[in-house]
Amino acid sequence: MEILTEKQRTAVLALLSGKTRAQTAEEAGVVESTVYLWLSDEVFRRELQKAKNLTFDYSIAMLTGLLEDSIQICRRILSGEKLSSLELRAASLIFSQVARFRELDLEDKIRELERRFENERK
Repeated sequence: MEILTEKQRTAVLALLSGKTRAQTAEEAGVVESTVYLWLSDEVFRRELQKAKNLTFDYSIAMLTGLLEDSIQICRRILSGEKLSSLELRAASLIFSQVARFRELDLEDKIRELERRFENERK
């Protein structure tokens, strides 16, 4: 994000954390209309998207890291151990979320390939 100003970088972080545009403006020390102006700027939007992608990739990596724990829970179940419903639910949630993230990643790759294909045809 080195091509953004300090205030723009602050705005990116605020937007990533789910702040409203008004809250983002306050945090960045600008008026709200400036945030809207930045959001219409291609460079700012591209940097915001890069930051979102990094955050998403990090989240996937963290969830994927929990797969081993979920697999261990499954092994314990298969060995006949009685587990709490919380452990079962957590393992199930991790499996389903990792699968969903993989699905979203594949959908993104397909869209990118389709976009490239369309651009080559032009």
